Amino acid sequence: MNKLNNNIISLLREVEIFSGFDESILEEFAKNMNEIHLKKDETLFKKGDKECAMYVILDGSVQVHDQDYLFTTLNNKQFFGEYSLIDSSVRSASVTAVRETKLLELTQFTFEKATQKQPELWKSVLVALIKRLRDYNILEEKLTKRTLEIQKKKFIIEKEMENISSQKKELEAINLTKDKFFTIIAHDLKNPFSTVISISDILLQRYEKYDKEKTIEYIEQINRYSRNAYNLLENLLQWARSQTGSMKINFKRAGIAPIINEVVELYSVSAQQKEITFEKVVDDELHGYFDVDMITTVIRNLVSNSMRYSPPKGKITIEVLETGDMLTIKVSDQGKGIEPENIESLFRIDVRQNLEEDDNIQGSGFGLIICKEFVSKNGGDIWVDSKNSKGTTFCFTLPKAL
Repeated sequence: MNKLNNNIISLLREVEIFSGFDESILEEFAKNMNEIHLKKDETLFKKGDKECAMYVILDGSVQVHDQDYLFTTLNNKQFFGEYSLIDSSVRSASVTAVRETKLLELTQFTFEKATQKQPELWKSVLVALIKRLRDYNILEEKLTKRTLEIQKKKFIIEKEMENISSQKKELEAINLTKDKFFTIIAHDLKNPFSTVISISDILLQRYEKYDKEKTIEYIEQINRYSRNAYNLLENLLQWARSQTGSMKINFKRAGIAPIINEVVELYSVSAQQKEITFEKVVDDELHGYFDVDMITTVIRNLVSNSMRYSPPKGKITIEVLETGDMLTIKVSDQGKGIEPENIESLFRIDVRQNLEEDDNIQGSGFGLIICKEFVSKNGGDIWVDSKNSKGTTFCFTLPKAL
């Protein structure tokens, strides 16, 4: 027996299904095995081919795959296809050389011819195949378990990434809110006080030179700017309380008409000066379920806006409607209206609202942000309808009380 055959027999002894075969059978296999040479990327057989043979790798490497999906890579002294010695089914995968490879082929014909002399060997083959199938099942179970663990870890990582992304967005929103907040304090709150101080300085220095009408004009300006600053400061304080969680919501059954009457009375003097009239369309019997202080702030801010942007001798209409299980409150003015491109950003804290060119009536837009937050906390929605030169209507809803 030559050295090559001895090496082949040594390799065949490592094949589990041949563990019970004697030397003579293995020698007959070795003498009748075919040597096959594959070039790099050359395919030995494809999935679906009917190749009834087992292969041992003498030198080289092959991949077992299904198109682009790789099952495994086999190298020197490894074997594959042993089931084909007893099963003539088509191949379940393709085999392609990774590099130049030399194989030994044991055909089903050679295997059957040699084992006919010792039929009892088939029992050994079947036992070995059953054991290998069992090992495959155990391995598959481990792989499945490992795959589930990997998927679970991947899911956890994805969730953590989502949380990080969400936290990043929250931080960005907080930074935008902080920037807006300080902008309002530095600009919108500072400017009215600067104006009041300047006007009061003029009056102190020159009041004897001014007639009564001029003096009243300056006093009216001081009053207007002081009220604007006070309203803004009140909104800032309420918003800060709502952000820190120190503002408690006191839901209760309450009438909407008394709140509207109270706000209209608050602005009655300013309305007379500007010759603005109020029209109230509200049923005294309508009741909602809400926090009275919050909704008073909302209506006050909306009326204040309407006052600011209404022309002299204009009209502000406040209407309350029943819409299913909700109340809809509308505050309408006869001002110039709002440009469509500005409407979407009205309730955003990160966008400064300059709705008019006249500096005397510019606002910070912070009151609308307060309105949106307070309406939302009371279970309602807020929106705006506006057309150029035809006025603006702010609408919000509240739960109706039974």
